Amino acid sequence: MTTSSSCDSCGRPHGRWATDRLTLLLDRWGWDEQAPHVLAASPSTALVVVDLDNFKRVNDRYGHVAGDAVLKAVADTLRQRTRKGDLVGRYGGHGGDEFLILLPDTVLDEALAVTERVRQDIRSLVVEAPTHGGTVRIDTITASFGVAAGNPTTDIQTLIVEADTALRHAKKTGRDRVRAPKQRRSMRIPLALLGACAAGVVVISLVSDTPKRVTQVAAEPPLLPALPTITMPAVTVPPSTVTMTATVQPSRAAGPTQKPKQTPPRTTSAAPSTDPSARAVERPPSQPTKTSVCPVCDVVEGAMEDFRSFLPR
Repeated sequence: MTTSSSCDSCGRPHGRWATDRLTLLLDRWGWDEQAPHVLAASPSTALVVVDLDNFKRVNDRYGHVAGDAVLKAVADTLRQRTRKGDLVGRYGGHGGDEFLILLPDTVLDEALAVTERVRQDIRSLVVEAPTHGGTVRIDTITASFGVAAGNPTTDIQTLIVEADTALRHAKKTGRDRVRAPKQRRSMRIPLALLGACAAGVVVISLVSDTPKRVTQVAAEPPLLPALPTITMPAVTVPPSTVTMTATVQPSRAAGPTQKPKQTPPRTTSAAPSTDPSARAVERPPSQPTKTSVCPVCDVVEGAMEDFRSFLPR
């Protein structure tokens, strides 16, 4: 750990303003000045943010002198557990209970292992401090840790934010533990799934676009309805009886129904005969033609009129 009059990484001399007088670690301003140089000179650098758990209770219960004793003990533990080139500082300024550890040439897994050892050492600390009425023995010291890793292109403030986020997660999950930022999920699997889905859509599209075979089935001729057959009433002309059957074509379905032309009854210009036999066979006077709305009836009526015209007078 850096405790000399100059920085172990860049050789710059430390001023009195850069050292925390209580813990003899770098203070916030000294650490901020040296950290970017250490980060830029190392291919992989890890940052550890340390926060003492419930430190305010120590000050409230035992006094600030006892609190200062705890801070000194924790700073000594950090100094003993770090290397010569590591950068350790007190982060919270005067009265703060947070520390920063910058570990150059260290990957995340290595930093987690080092931090876990530091956590156990702090947990096992026993601090004796003067208090009102005697000496107090404090053996319930714990700390929470947030760890993050970066490279020369990483901004120091971004690294601090990541480590501080992990620290807050450690606090929320019970304190006295080490946490790292949540690992980002690899995009390889989602991209592979996306590619597979896209391929499936293409295959389905190609299959659906394949021209389907169309089998043409010869249409059967429509069945014509049976034509109605009408049997006319028998007409008796002595000495024989005549029966006539007529087949009537149905009217067209399309268009309005047109009334077929009626055949007017034929008149005979022959002079009336005085022969009784001729009068016997004379037809009765025809009834006046009635207008019908049924085309079949009209056709039948016309046929009857034609038939009667051929009968002998």
